[in-house]
Amino acid sequence: MKLLLIIYDVDFDEDVMEALSACGIKGYTKWDRVLGKGERSEPKMDSAVWPGFNCCIAAAIEDEIEEKVMESLQALFSKFGGKKFKVFELPLLKVI
Repeated sequence: MKLLLIIYDVDFDEDVMEALSACGIKGYTKWDRVLGKGERSEPKMDSAVWPGFNCCIAAAIEDEIEEKVMESLQALFSKFGGKKFKVFELPLLKVI
């Protein structure tokens, strides 16, 4: 299993949620109004000085659908111009 940590601009929320649903991902944890700064982006602090915020999704995915999910997320990355969208794939050793 893998754990995907998907961080993206709130403007992409509908696209990301549709992609995950199309891949058959039924369970996830989602955080709204995530603040921070990427290595190639301006800070998003939901303030007058640094407007905007991100969303973050953590999803455990089975090995059988990993390739399909990653292809779908790669397509979104390309669609968004490689900006304001990041996916971290981590090994998931155990779920209790």
